Amino acid sequence: MKRKAVAIGLLTISVLGYAQETKTDSLDVRTIEDVKLHKAGNPNRAKVFTTKSNLDVMENPQATAIVTHEIIEQQQAQQLSDVVRNVNGMYITSARGGSQDSFGARGYTFGAENIYKNGARINSGVFPEVSGMERVEILKGGAAILYGNVAPGGIMNMITKKPLFKQGGSVAVSAGSWDNYKTTLDFYDALSKNSAFRVNGAFEDKASFRDKVTSQKYYFNPSFLFNISDKTQLVIEGDYLKNHFTPDFGVGTLVLNTSTSRSVINDLMDIHKNPASDFQYQDTQMATSTVTLNHQINNNWSLNVVGSYQNYTKDFFGNDRMQWILQPANGSYLWNRNLTRTYNEQNYGSLQANLNGEFSTGKLKHKLLFGADADYLQADSYTFNYQKQDGSWEEKNSSIPYGTNGNTTNGNISLSDETSWASGYVPANAKRELTRTPTRRAGLYLQDLISITDKLKVLAGIRWSYLENKTPLITKYSNNQAVSKVESNTGKLSENALSPRLGLVYQWNDTFMTFASYTNSFTPNTGTDVSLNALSPSVVDQWEIGFKKSLLANTIAFNATAYQIDNSNLAQTAPFDANGNVNTNTNIKELTGKTRSRGVELDITGNPLANLSIIAGYSYNHMTYLETPDTLNSFIEGERIVRTPLNTANASVFYTFDKYIKGLKIGATAFYTGNRFGGWNNQKDANGNQKTDRMIPLTDFTQVDFSIAYQYKKFLLQGKLGNAFNVVNYNVHENYSVNPIMPRNFYLTLTYKL
Repeated sequence: MKRKAVAIGLLTISVLGYAQETKTDSLDVRTIEDVKLHKAGNPNRAKVFTTKSNLDVMENPQATAIVTHEIIEQQQAQQLSDVVRNVNGMYITSARGGSQDSFGARGYTFGAENIYKNGARINSGVFPEVSGMERVEILKGGAAILYGNVAPGGIMNMITKKPLFKQGGSVAVSAGSWDNYKTTLDFYDALSKNSAFRVNGAFEDKASFRDKVTSQKYYFNPSFLFNISDKTQLVIEGDYLKNHFTPDFGVGTLVLNTSTSRSVINDLMDIHKNPASDFQYQDTQMATSTVTLNHQINNNWSLNVVGSYQNYTKDFFGNDRMQWILQPANGSYLWNRNLTRTYNEQNYGSLQANLNGEFSTGKLKHKLLFGADADYLQADSYTFNYQKQDGSWEEKNSSIPYGTNGNTTNGNISLSDETSWASGYVPANAKRELTRTPTRRAGLYLQDLISITDKLKVLAGIRWSYLENKTPLITKYSNNQAVSKVESNTGKLSENALSPRLGLVYQWNDTFMTFASYTNSFTPNTGTDVSLNALSPSVVDQWEIGFKKSLLANTIAFNATAYQIDNSNLAQTAPFDANGNVNTNTNIKELTGKTRSRGVELDITGNPLANLSIIAGYSYNHMTYLETPDTLNSFIEGERIVRTPLNTANASVFYTFDKYIKGLKIGATAFYTGNRFGGWNNQKDANGNQKTDRMIPLTDFTQVDFSIAYQYKKFLLQGKLGNAFNVVNYNVHENYSVNPIMPRNFYLTLTYKL
C-alpha cells in the first residue's frame, strides 16, 4: 500500500492507496464475481455495492444480507420471493392479483421506492427474472442518506450477471407441476483484450394449481464491458421482460356479519377453484437500459457514474376484488363481481455519481463518499368507459358490476353455484381519462467513515433531498380521441429535507465488530390538510445496535441486530373539515400519532465445510400505533399493524458428497411466517371507540422444501419437492387478493455447463 504526504498550509494530509478486489487484463476493478464471498459464503467478507462506498461489511454499522447466485441456483428459485426467503426478517406481505410479490421487513413494505436493479430504482409491479441475477443485496434499516425518500425497513438491490474475460455459460431446461416449463441461456466471452459480453435469456410457460390461470414470460439481458483504458471501464446493459398472464385475486374473504363487516379468509372454497372471468388478462412489459462508468482517478480516489432509463407498461382487464357477502334472506354467499380495465405507463430516468476517496488527516483515517443523484418519472394512468350488453355506454372511473353471463345490471355470482361464474358477454371499452403525473427528485450526500483508532470508527453523513410532484395533467377522451386537457388542482407537492446519519463501530479484531447507529428520514404524504394545503412529510427516526462475528476461520457469519423505528406525524383522515362538519373526504387529512416498530434479528450464514452450506435466521418484530387521538377515524393505539408477522424464521442446509456418490447434493429449506393480520387496521368513531373490526386474522405456517442434485461432468440434474407437507395458507392484500400459497409441487432442472 502506497502512502503519499501532501502539505496544505499547516495541515498535512496523508493519503492511503486503496487495494481493489480483483483484476481483469488491464484494469483494476471491483468485479461482481466476489471471490472471497463465493468461496466462503460469508457475507461479512464481501464488498456490498449497494452502499455506494468502499465500506467493508465489517465497517458498516448496518445489518446486511447477500444471497448469491450459488444459493439461487441450488434452491432452484423460480421468483424473487424464493430468493428473499433466505434473508432473516423479510416476508411476503401480499401477492396482489398474482402479478407481483410485495415484500416487507421491520414492519414496512418494500414498494417501488425500495427495490433497485444494478443500483437504479425499478418498478416493483413485475415478477423479476432471477436466473440472470449474480446476487441480491439487502441493506436493512435506514438507507435514506444514499437513496432519498425510501420507506423505512431497508432496500433491495438485484445485481445482474456481468461480462467475463473468458468463455463459458450454461443452458438449462426445467419442468414442474401444472405444466411449468422453462428454458434459460447464459453465455459470456471476451470480444477482445479490453472488451467482453454476456447474454442471459429465459422463456417460461406455465399454468397454475389455480383454474384458468396461465403465464408466459420472456426475458433478455445483454451486457457489454469495455476497458477504455487502464483506469476507465464502461458497462452497458439492457434488460427486457415481458409477461402475459392471468391475474388471480384468489379465493376472497367472507363477510360474516353485515352490521360489523368483519371478514375472515374464505376456506369454504377449494383453493384450486377460480370464480373470476375466464377471459381476464394482464400484459406487463419492462425495458431498462443502464450505463455504468467506473474510473480510477488515482490509487486513492475513484468515480462511479450510473445512468438508467426504464419504460414500464401494464395493461389489465379483469376482476380485481372479491368479497363474498352473506345475504340474510336465503343464507347464500354472493359476490358482486366487478370488471375493471386499466392501463398504466411509466417512463423513468435516473443519474447518479459517487466519488470515493481514502486519505488521512493527521492520525485520523477517512473513507469518504460524496455523491449526487437525480431522477424524473412520468406516470400515465388511463381509466375507461364500458359498453353494456344493450349497447349503451356506462361511464365509470374504475369498474362496473359484472355477473352471470356478463350481465352488467346484476353483478352477483354465487359461491355455491359454479354455473353462475360463467363470463359470457365481454364488454367493449374505450378510453375515458388519462392522468399524467410528473415527479422530480434530486439529492446531494456526504458520508465519511473516520477511523479514530484501528478499532474505533465513526460513520457520519448527511443528505439533502428534494422531491416535487408536479401538477397532474388530465386528458379527457371521447371515442378514444382526446377532447380536452386540464391541469388538476390537487396533487402538487414540493418538499426538501435533510437526512442525517451517525454510526459508531468498534472493531475488536478482524472477525468481530459491534455497532450502533441512528438515521433520520422523511416520508412524503398524499392529500391535503383542512385548508387544502399540501401535507408536510412524516418524520422517521431509526436506531440500531448489533454485532457481526465471523467464526470457524472466517467461513461463517453470525450476526445480531436490535432496532427501533419511530414514524411520527402520521397522515390520518381528518375528523372534521374546515367548517367544523364531519369530514367524509379521505383526501383531507391531519398529521397526528405515530407508529413504532421494534425487533431483533439473528442470522448465521456460510460454508463451515467445503461441501456444506448453511443459512439460518430468526426475526421478531412488533409494530403498533402510538399516541393516537380520540377522534373520528383515528387509528387504535396499541394495535398491531396489518401484514406484519410477529415472528419469522428461515433455514437452509445443503450437503455435497465427496465420497461414496461423488457429485450428489442433498438439501432442505424451511421458512416460517408467524401470525399476522390482513385487511385494514381499525379506526375510532366520534366517541373514541373502535368502529367495525376490519382486521382479518391469519395463522402462522412453515413451508419446507427438499432438494436433490447430481453433477456428472458438465451435466447437472436437480430436483425439488416444494411445500413438502402440503401446508395451506394465504397471502392477503388488504381485504382482497387472498391468494393461497402453492400446494405440494415438484420441479426438475437439467443444466449443461458450457
